[in-house]
Amino acid sequence: MKILIFSLLLGYTAALYPQSFHSLDGFESQTGETFLLYRLGSDYFLYNPVYKLNTSDLSEELIIDAYNNYFPGGQLAKAAWDFEFFPDKTNFMNVGEEINPDNHSYIARNDSIVFGGIGGYYRVDISKQDPMKVFAFGGGPLARSFDGGFTFPLDSMGLISNFDAISLADFDDNVLFGVDIEGQFAKNASVVDTAKVFFDQYTKVLYDVNQFLIYRANKTYGGYTLNVSNNKGNAFTWTKTYQSDNPLFITIDSSNSGLVYLADGRRIYKSTNNGYSFTLYKILSSKIVGIYKKPGADILYAATRNKIYKITPDSLLIIKSLPVPSDILEYYPLTIGNKWIYNSTTIEYNPYPSGTFTIVKREVLGDSIAPNGKKYFVIEDQTNWNFLVLERIDSAEAKVYRYADFPGFPDDEFIVDDLWAEVGDTLESYRMGYWGDGYTTVLGVDTFNQWGMIKPKKIFEQYILHPPIYSLTQGIGLDSIYFYFDFGETYITLKGCVLNGVVFGDTSIVVSVDDDKDVTPNEFILHQNYPNPFNPSTKISWQSPVGSWQTIKVFDVLGREVATLVDEYKEAGYHEVEFNPASGIGYPVSGVYFYRLKAGSFMETKKMILTK
Repeated sequence: MKILIFSLLLGYTAALYPQSFHSLDGFESQTGETFLLYRLGSDYFLYNPVYKLNTSDLSEELIIDAYNNYFPGGQLAKAAWDFEFFPDKTNFMNVGEEINPDNHSYIARNDSIVFGGIGGYYRVDISKQDPMKVFAFGGGPLARSFDGGFTFPLDSMGLISNFDAISLADFDDNVLFGVDIEGQFAKNASVVDTAKVFFDQYTKVLYDVNQFLIYRANKTYGGYTLNVSNNKGNAFTWTKTYQSDNPLFITIDSSNSGLVYLADGRRIYKSTNNGYSFTLYKILSSKIVGIYKKPGADILYAATRNKIYKITPDSLLIIKSLPVPSDILEYYPLTIGNKWIYNSTTIEYNPYPSGTFTIVKREVLGDSIAPNGKKYFVIEDQTNWNFLVLERIDSAEAKVYRYADFPGFPDDEFIVDDLWAEVGDTLESYRMGYWGDGYTTVLGVDTFNQWGMIKPKKIFEQYILHPPIYSLTQGIGLDSIYFYFDFGETYITLKGCVLNGVVFGDTSIVVSVDDDKDVTPNEFILHQNYPNPFNPSTKISWQSPVGSWQTIKVFDVLGREVATLVDEYKEAGYHEVEFNPASGIGYPVSGVYFYRLKAGSFMETKKMILTK
């Protein structure tokens, strides 16, 4: 068993980034127990320590330390590039680089360094024919040990001309596979596959138990590919059997020839014919970072950034999970009183361009328990077709859910956003409305640079009719929406917000004027009802600067219309209406209600409380 990690660069501070899983592999002990091996740390995986997890009792052990710490005037760092266990499954070899205080590579047995030098060693292999032979290779000479990795004599080292080794063959420790000077896949120094290979952290070479089949997952000019050789990796025996834009992770069953599992994004595929074709096996909720197959059993282990799963044909069990980092949840700050104000511009081309401009908002009005028993925030949303929506954040999954009171959804809700999604992810989420065959992708990342803040943001595209594009900014939330329709398009951009009582940008909806009822008002204002809370009735007042058709409607916390209090033309001026549920209007049930004034493009909502 081995995990292959390759370094391109040193110099990042791992502590600045959230903790998450970054790889997964495993091995079987001599007593049949399964141990999983994974890196836990920042996005810069080389500086992530390696842990061993006993799947029987879920005990965890740090086996290889790694870190990157800056201090005034210097740096202390240890990058663990690659490691492999001996057949006893207790001892292991690992290679990497240290800055302490000078920069040098190292070869270690367990956590004791046995050799150091200036040449880079970023791959290590143990002979399957004679485990006393250990090979370390990389940017410098090939280093060899003949005593189980305790010593690496200088006279045992040699250069491999124009060739970067990747893997020592399981079937012959005189055979090395790697990349030649032009990037082609080669055996020792002879090209065996003309595919241009980029050797990186996703490169993995596995050897089938039949000693003939070899599986190679790596990055090429065409994306990430799986290539299979049916004759010990010789020339003209390699076939590309799978390709994706996502990094690929593979595992095989060391007791069952031809059985291959492949992870691509959130999906796991299974092959029973030596990796030449695959069928879908499982879909996880997040992108996968590694998989391991337990030999001789229908058990597969898979890791996402914050969970490790035990998977069987009939079950999916989480055996270890990490809390979602707080900075991920900050992409969607839901707090009662938070408000976002947007400029909305619509251009219609029918038959000549014409435009309309208005100001819309999103506001967290309160919270409520929905009929499904879950607690949601009540949000007035003027950026979409909805008026009142109920949303909640699952902090364990970093997903935003919206209540949906219609058939077809488990627990009467669907996913609005996946806050931990990465570029290229395909998501079953529906921010701009649910369509049965729709989905969302993460198009890219960008920077929000306003109001003296520089914040990362993620850009999403929802693939439905007239696909909308929107973005979420860390610490801000929804900051833009673009969508087109027949003969037109709409741009919605954030102009200001109020977050936890702090005002950013311009949050005005209309120009403020002196409130003098002796003159005609020159702005729309919906006043707070009085009294509030109320029983049995309350009065709602508002002012309008122009005569127009105006409506005042009352809704419950689920967004259902309870009553229409006004639906008629009103002159400019000051107006008032009474809401008395006990008189037979609506539902005489105590609780939270919302009333909305709509006059032309103006719309505003306020909350009121009926008590018994």
